[in-house]
Amino acid sequence: MRDRQGIGMDATGPDDGGTASTDLGFYESLPVSSSILGLGDASAYRPLPADWVVGVADIVRSTDAVSSGGYKRVNTVAAAVIAAVANGLHGREFPFVFGGDGAGFALPAAQAEIGRAALASVAGWAQSAFGLSLRVAMVPVATIRDNGRDVQIARFAPSPDVSYAMFAGGGLAWAERRMKAGAFRIEPEDGATARPDLTGLSCRFSEIPARRDLILSVVLLPRPEASPDSFAALARDILELGV
Repeated sequence: MRDRQGIGMDATGPDDGGTASTDLGFYESLPVSSSILGLGDASAYRPLPADWVVGVADIVRSTDAVSSGGYKRVNTVAAAVIAAVANGLHGREFPFVFGGDGAGFALPAAQAEIGRAALASVAGWAQSAFGLSLRVAMVPVATIRDNGRDVQIARFAPSPDVSYAMFAGGGLAWAERRMKAGAFRIEPEDGATARPDLTGLSCRFSEIPARRDLILSVVLLPRPEASPDSFAALARDILELGV
C-alpha cells in the first residue's frame, strides 16, 4: 500500500456546497468516473457540504523511518487510520486518501466523533506499538473555505469492483499544513489503553512488476498561489503521456 488511494445526497444538490445537514449518502450518490483523464477537469468534482469535517494524519520524521528500513511500519500506521474510521462506520463508503506516510478523509458532522476517536486511538497505538509519532487533526470544511481553500471530491473507478475518492480544491493540503503548525490538534489516546479497531487491515507489500523496465511515480503539488485551472491543465497533460 504505497500509492495515494481513496475509498456520502445533499438536499440542496451535490454541487452547491450548501449548509444543509447531510450524511454519507452525499458521497455514495456521486457519479463514478472510469476515465482518469476526465478527472483532470475541475467540473468533475463536487464541493463537500459545509457541515462536513476533514481529518488528517501524518507520521513525524517518516522519511527517517523509511530510510532506516521501516517503510512497512510507516505504511501500516497510515493505513490503520483508514481502517479504524471504516470500521467505526461499519462498512459505509466514505472519501479518503492514503498517502503512504499519512492519510486524509472527510465525514459528515454526524460522524465527526467517529473520525476523531479513530485518529486519537491510532495515534496512541502507533506510538505504543511502533514508536512512531502520528500527528492527527480535524478541521471543519467551513473553516477551510473561510481561509480561501475548498474541499471538492470525485469518484474514480479503475475497475468495476474498486472506486477511489479524488480530492481537489487545496483544502486537504491546507489542513495538513495547519496540522503540522500545531493547529486543530487531536491529542493521542494513552498508548497503554489505545485499541483501535483494525479488523480487516492487511498490508501485503507485493512488488508491482514494471511493464517497460521502469516504474515512474510522479507527485505533483501546486504552489499555494497556483491557479486551479492551470494546475488541472498541467495534470491532464502529464496523464495523457501515459495513455
